[in-house]
Formats: sequence, structure tokens, C-alpha cells
Amino acid sequence: MSERELLAQLVENSRKQLFYARVRTFLMAAGVAFIGGSLYMTVPQVLQMVSHADAAIENITAMCSSIAQMGDNMNSFITENAQTVAEVMEKIEAVDFQGLNNAIKNLGDVVAPLAKFFNLF
Repeated sequence: MSERELLAQLVENSRKQLFYARVRTFLMAAGVAFIGGSLYMTVPQVLQMVSHADAAIENITAMCSSIAQMGDNMNSFITENAQTVAEVMEKIEAVDFQGLNNAIKNLGDVVAPLAKFFNLF
């Protein structure tokens, strides 16, 4: 091969390399533009979602403290009223239900003739 052919081949290879370098550069620029556009569109939404998540976490924290306070209030309510509940239970246990049932039956026996009498009018 002559010098001229080698130079022509070298120029041809250089042109091919330049062409492929331009194609790579264009594709790289398009990829960077695509990624930049995607970030430009998604970052505000992600930031908004994060702020909503922060608000949700604050609400959950407030709800948890409210539940804990409600539990403390229930504990104090039960502690304060335990003696009263025990007294009421003792009084309920002291009721003579058999005697009460007999009294109700006797009252029914007394009222039945009066009901028949008033039904005549």
C-alpha cells in the first residue's frame, strides 16, 4: 500500500470515528436531557409526598399520645371508682332475689282482683 492509500484510509477511519463520536455525544446529551427532565418532573412530587408523609407521621404521633393519655385517664378512673364499684357489687349481692320474686308474685295476686273489678266498667 502506498502512502497515499494509507493516508486516505486514515482519513476515512478518522471520519468514521468522528461520526461515531458525534453519535455518542448526541445520545449522551439526549440521555442527560431525559434524566434531567424526569428529575424536573418527579422531584416536586416526591418532595410533596415527603411533606405529606411528615404530616401523617405527626398525626400518628399525636394520635398515639392521645391514646396513651386516654389509657392513663381510664386507669385513674378505674382506680378512683374501684371502691365504689366494689360497694355496689356487695349491695347487689346482698339483694334477696327470692324474697323480691315472692313480693312481686304477692303484688300480682293482690292486683289481679282489682284489675278484674275495673274491667267491668
